[in-house]
Amino acid sequence: MKKILFACALALVSAAGSAQNLKGTSLNDRIGHGQDSIDVLGSLSLYQDAFKRRSYVEAIEPWEFAFTKAPLSMVRVYTDGAWMFETLIQQETDAAKKKEYFDKLMNIYDQRLKNLEALNSFATPKTISTKGNIICRKAYDYYYFCPEMNNNVAYKMFKEGIDDMGPNTEGFVLFGFIECSYNRFLQNKDNIDIRQDFIQDYMNTNEICDRLLDQAKEYPSETIPADPESEDSTKWVEQVVLAPEAQKIVDNYQPVQNKANDLFVSSGAADCDALEKIYGAQVEANKTNLAYLNSVLAILNNFECDKSNIYYVAADYAYQINKTPQAAIGKASKLLKEGDLNGAIKYFDEAIGLESDNAKKAKYSYIVAALMFKKGNLGQCRQYCRKTLQYNPSNGGAYLLQANCIARSASGDHLQRSYYYCLASDYCNRAKAVDPSSAAKASRQAAAYAAHFYPKSEAFFAGIKAGQTVSVAGETTTLRLR
Repeated sequence: MKKILFACALALVSAAGSAQNLKGTSLNDRIGHGQDSIDVLGSLSLYQDAFKRRSYVEAIEPWEFAFTKAPLSMVRVYTDGAWMFETLIQQETDAAKKKEYFDKLMNIYDQRLKNLEALNSFATPKTISTKGNIICRKAYDYYYFCPEMNNNVAYKMFKEGIDDMGPNTEGFVLFGFIECSYNRFLQNKDNIDIRQDFIQDYMNTNEICDRLLDQAKEYPSETIPADPESEDSTKWVEQVVLAPEAQKIVDNYQPVQNKANDLFVSSGAADCDALEKIYGAQVEANKTNLAYLNSVLAILNNFECDKSNIYYVAADYAYQINKTPQAAIGKASKLLKEGDLNGAIKYFDEAIGLESDNAKKAKYSYIVAALMFKKGNLGQCRQYCRKTLQYNPSNGGAYLLQANCIARSASGDHLQRSYYYCLASDYCNRAKAVDPSSAAKASRQAAAYAAHFYPKSEAFFAGIKAGQTVSVAGETTTLRLR
């Protein structure tokens, strides 16, 4: 007993010393005084020892004493407690015991929210938290661990937390949220409001993932050249290795986006006929509400329902109120359907000028580039591709479209024409370097261009060697042979 008291006293002295560097409430205020503080420190020591050994049932009693008697002792009491009861719920087979553990888990989040300001006053940068973050985690645990889970209750919690976190929402939270929203929709398919909720949730989830995955492209990637002589067949083609920071983002958010897309496709929520029925009367009723009209335009455009009459009506109303990018895109889509390519391009240009988001500017510029390619106007196609890359340097598609323009421009004798295909291959490599998602398509295009390289047999007799620098279309490239 003396040894235990002595150890606790040492722990108290140690904790008091470290408390000098803490801001906010003092250590004594957090753990009590005299015997109270010794009892709390003893409980903290006992639960942490059991926690390290993963003896969570053994840890419950001392943990609960510290949690109840000194709720401001450490932030770890909350994070360890949550992990402990999440694990116990998954391991437990008795329904009553599961419910007991679940109630304790929910109480951890409630008490942490109640004491959040005080806990943050002495938290480290790694342990400081926000109301939204805690609510998101509570929603996730409620959704997956509640014995009698209610989709509406979980949904409300998810929404509150995500509304607070915005683009900082963690990937696993978004994963649970979109699944919850999907199941809520399945249970209420005839409810127009819930259908609209699911559509908006899908779009918001995708937008957060898109923004973060775009950020991943900002980290430099490593390109490993192909090694056709390797015994490992995976090394026969050029490989792109992402930076660790980029890989972490991709690992956290790409599965979320894939899950959201799979659920949305299977839901049938965005059937164009259904959407037109949903928004038809509402567009007319909100024809002076620009925010609402822009929201409808974004939804219909996102789900490729931009050829419906209601889309054009909403675009016309929005354009009359204010020349917004969304309204200009709607006008452009209507003219495209009518076959007026020049008129459509005019409105796309207007949308690019009005838009402040570079990602959207890049998207619109790329659409115009593709339209120019379709018209056979290769010079202007490349001009809009360069605009696309100005707004989004990691758009691999803009490089690949330029590669097509260069290949289609090939002229002269066999040797001179091969220069164009070599330059087109350069653009394929640039696409792979900046946008890993375009690597497969870039490799296919490059393989097609390689078939047009100058033959080695003819080059030998003409004294032409691979690796020479040659000029073509105002640029230089390296001569390849086949």
